[in-house]
Amino acid sequence: MALTLLLGATSTPSLAADVFTVTGISVDATAETATQARNAAVADGQRRALEVLLKRLALQEDWSLLPSVDTAMAEGMVRSFQVANEKRSATRYLASLSVKFQPSAVRNLFTARSIPFSESRERTAVIVPVLTDATGDRLWDEGNAWTAAWAATDLDNILTPMVVPLGDIGDMTTLTVEQALGGDRPALTNLASRYGADRVMIAHAQTGDTPSALSVRVITYPAGEAAPKSWSGRETSAPSLQTAALRLASRFVDATQAEWKRESTVRFAERAVLSASVAYESIGEWQTIRNRLSQIPLIQKTTIVAISTEGAQVELDYVGTVDTLELNLAQKNLTLNNLEGYWYLAAVR
Repeated sequence: MALTLLLGATSTPSLAADVFTVTGISVDATAETATQARNAAVADGQRRALEVLLKRLALQEDWSLLPSVDTAMAEGMVRSFQVANEKRSATRYLASLSVKFQPSAVRNLFTARSIPFSESRERTAVIVPVLTDATGDRLWDEGNAWTAAWAATDLDNILTPMVVPLGDIGDMTTLTVEQALGGDRPALTNLASRYGADRVMIAHAQTGDTPSALSVRVITYPAGEAAPKSWSGRETSAPSLQTAALRLASRFVDATQAEWKRESTVRFAERAVLSASVAYESIGEWQTIRNRLSQIPLIQKTTIVAISTEGAQVELDYVGTVDTLELNLAQKNLTLNNLEGYWYLAAVR
């Protein structure tokens, strides 16, 4: 059966920066006509995309509470979708689907079932794979299983997005393998700046005594001088080194997801109003603060009680706890501090 590549079909830009968008869903359907095949493929892709989204937002221990998704449910919650890399014949259709869902519909699904969820996306981290094997320490090397595992891992459709550096000459001159393994903070900060990130994760894998044995330690270095965090894992029974690498990369991503969800999960039955003083140095900075507040889903309403050229008093009507509110504000470079019972809000300068 001959398949035709549609000219002009190009890869869509990554849309996963939107929490309610799922990208990279591969679809493949066969029917009596090309149109029927396309419709069937899109419907199935939307269904699978909604399944991905619900698990993305819910804690893993609550996945059993999620509803069984059918095509009608998914179609009713879709806001829009895009296709890329389309191929078709008279009876078959293949493509890659990106689906954007209606935030209100997704929230209603969770709240109607009393399932807590997180719709806060952590700021992007740079993940740097380093492999130590019989040849030595290997960085900026595409020809090893550890680097390949990260290239094959979905780092977009998660609440804790990560980016693997390109490994170009700029990266090579910014960070050496000695600096990576030694935790050189200035070099790591420079690498984070190249990718607009606020932290770098050095994922150091070491081969073992058997061909498929692999042990991993990931050290996360936050911006500035904050103390790093460590995660460790080991695979000894995988059928191949490539499988071991994929399992450990996936396990680390799952661990970071779980930790972030525990910190940012919101029960929308929890609702409160917080009064805060806002300090700023210009009207432009005030507008920046207002724009950032409007981008935080937890904040249902912002009321300006008083305003002057140097500050304002606002009331934030929000859902969740103060801790989750602070966490979401921090992701937008806003600080919230309590001093002697009074709340103070400001932009990070």
